[in-house]
Amino acid sequence: MIRFSLPRPVPFLATALAFSPIALSGTGVFSTAQAADMQQNTTQLDFSVMGTAHAVPTELTVRLSVRSDSPSAAAAQKDVNTRMAAAMKLAGGQEGIVAKAGGYSIYENTPEHGPKSWTARQELELSGQDSVRLLGLAGQLQSQSLMLEGLDWSLDDATRNRLLQEARTEALKKVRPQAEQSAQTLGLRLARLKEVRISYQEPGPRPVMLMAARMADSAPPQRSPDEQTLRVNVSVQAELSP
Repeated sequence: MIRFSLPRPVPFLATALAFSPIALSGTGVFSTAQAADMQQNTTQLDFSVMGTAHAVPTELTVRLSVRSDSPSAAAAQKDVNTRMAAAMKLAGGQEGIVAKAGGYSIYENTPEHGPKSWTARQELELSGQDSVRLLGLAGQLQSQSLMLEGLDWSLDDATRNRLLQEARTEALKKVRPQAEQSAQTLGLRLARLKEVRISYQEPGPRPVMLMAARMADSAPPQRSPDEQTLRVNVSVQAELSP
């Protein structure tokens, strides 16, 4: 007897499962390509806006110095120390004035012709918001042979922080309108603000020009503050889409 062996039929479900990974893989490739295409269709826009605030300086700093020349280093230092102590005592009794003893130096003078000598010097810094009282004190100290080195106008911390906040708010309010206007001009729309960076531009102390001549007690240095401008710059990176 001759027997024939026929191949067994493959179930349809197994065949379908065999192809399912290929189908899933194809869908994933399509989604990735779709996302990449959408990303390529965006346009990056970089721009910056600025906010400003103006104010007259509120704090005055007066810089003075005590100097003594003597054939003896010890004598020069003793004279400077005595006069600085007297100046600090006078300044310490003034309400609203902060007095700081600054850098101290001593060096030997060796001229080509003539005897050698020693020079001792120390700085004194006075600061406060009551300029009338501060300048009056500076005049008194000048009459005691202290040298006026300079005057600087600046903003006190509270005023500076308030002005920076105002300038920052002004700048940030300009960001979205400018981004949307630029997008509209280009025939696009604003998709999102991708990155925002804030930087500050603060004026340093404003020096006051002084005459070299020493002023008497009856003629203290005069105040002449100029308005200062604080600037806040906001750099923006935006994405535009069709």
